[in-house]
Amino acid sequence: MRGFKLIFAIFSLLFIVTSCVKNPEFKGISNFKIDNINREKLSFNVDVSAYNPNGYKLKVRKSTFNLYLNDQYVGQAYLLKKYKMKRKTTTLENVPVEVLLEPGIMMKLMKIAMGGTVKLRLEGTLKASALGIPVSKKIDQTKDLDLKDLNINFRQLLGF
Repeated sequence: MRGFKLIFAIFSLLFIVTSCVKNPEFKGISNFKIDNINREKLSFNVDVSAYNPNGYKLKVRKSTFNLYLNDQYVGQAYLLKKYKMKRKTTTLENVPVEVLLEPGIMMKLMKIAMGGTVKLRLEGTLKASALGIPVSKKIDQTKDLDLKDLNINFRQLLGF
């Protein structure tokens, strides 16, 4: 009976801690560098700025999101590296990302890339750990980005 109470107390504590985790707030991206691009996959590194509203640090684990640009589905985006977010601060971290592109999206991406601003939407499950306890949170956040701020040389990228 004593073991049952201990197990119940541990599960209760885990439930309380994981249910109190607030979603990090996506602030923006910078320092965008493309590593590889082809019809099926886009690999890049980007500095991600996000605010952690929690009173404890979060360890963001490898996660998967649906990526949309101007409400156009681009593909599945994968965070390829874990990183830490300090408590109640905005963290800027360089993150490698790989996007498995939707078939036929490449020409639409080129058209979007030539515009001035783009609406970036991430939707999916953020995997993290808080106080050593694994947590999964649904994310659906949108941010307007000025492509000029990313300093992407599209002519060089396209081979012109």
